[in-house]
Amino acid sequence: MNIWALDKHQDIRHVLLLLHEQLGPDAFVVDATTSLDSRAIYLRHRTDEGVRAWLYTLGQNSGHYGVHLEYPNSTDPHENVPLSALVEMLAVHFDVAIIQPLP
Repeated sequence: MNIWALDKHQDIRHVLLLLHEQLGPDAFVVDATTSLDSRAIYLRHRTDEGVRAWLYTLGQNSGHYGVHLEYPNSTDPHENVPLSALVEMLAVHFDVAIIQPLP
């Protein structure tokens, strides 16, 4: 998927590029079909569609993110998360064993 072609705010596209760099391009699936605000996007587990993350910049401090980690029967919300913590949370959520450092 071409991240820059998504109809999303530049902040969302930028964090998706950073997540692809650190978690790998196959770590999650971008759900581009669920219509949301331009500052929010759903990410899905690559094999378990019931495991998703709602990622957003709405109402967050600069350089921080909101994320709701969704499981089949529950949601775990987090606000104003820095990138490093977001990467760690999503690695666990999406079963990514290795986090790559940013260049």
